[in-house]
Order: sequence, then structure tokens, then C-alpha cells
Amino acid sequence: MLKTDGTVPQMSLFKHKRVKGWWPFAVKNENNDEYELTGKVEAELHLLSTEDAEKHPAGLGRNEPDPLEKPNRPDSSFIWFLNPLKSIRYILWHNYKWMILKIIIFILLVLVLALFFYSMPGYTVKKMMGA
Repeated sequence: MLKTDGTVPQMSLFKHKRVKGWWPFAVKNENNDEYELTGKVEAELHLLSTEDAEKHPAGLGRNEPDPLEKPNRPDSSFIWFLNPLKSIRYILWHNYKWMILKIIIFILLVLVLALFFYSMPGYTVKKMMGA
């Protein structure tokens, strides 16, 4: 953007009256007196005649700046914030899916064994009595 050898296209602001583009920020390098690109800004420039400038003055809070376009956000982009159970599912289930399944299977096995040992004395007494 800072080349002056003709490879960067140039234009006249007096012909176009309105230009939008990226404008470079440069600083002069102390070692070899060349310009170094330090950043860019996207800006739109409007060149007005004296009459137009007097009709529509800018600054001093007279006119609002041109607003940016509304961003295209889907309705579901903030649903995780509204539904914490879904966010917990995405955080926990995707990271600890196999650990959670192993714990659930282990708990079910312990419950089956506990139920077996709880009901075993009653069935053995019934078997002994012949009922």
C-alpha cells in the first residue's frame, strides 16, 4: 500500500467525490528513511462543494453517523445462555461421555447386587419351609 512505483492503483478524489477503502498508517523508519506500514483503517471519504457543506453541516452533534448494518445472527446463537441444561450437556457429555456411561453401569450393577442380597434371605426361608 505504501509503494510509489505505480503498482498500487491511485485515483483522484476530485473526480469520484466519494471513496471507500482501506487507508494505510505509516511511520518513517529512522534507519533508512523509508515508510513502514503500521496499520490500516477502513474509511469512507465524501468530498462536498461549499453549498452542500453549508446545507448539510457535519459535526457538533447535528447528524448521527451512518450506522453499521445489523449483524446476521441466527436465533439460536444465544440459546446456550437461556438453557443451562443444554450447555451442561455439551460441556460434560462431549468431554466425559465414556466416564459417565461407566459410572451409570457400575451403579446399576451395584443396585442389582444389593437387591439380590436384600431379597435372598426371604427366598431361602421360603425354600426351606417349602412354600
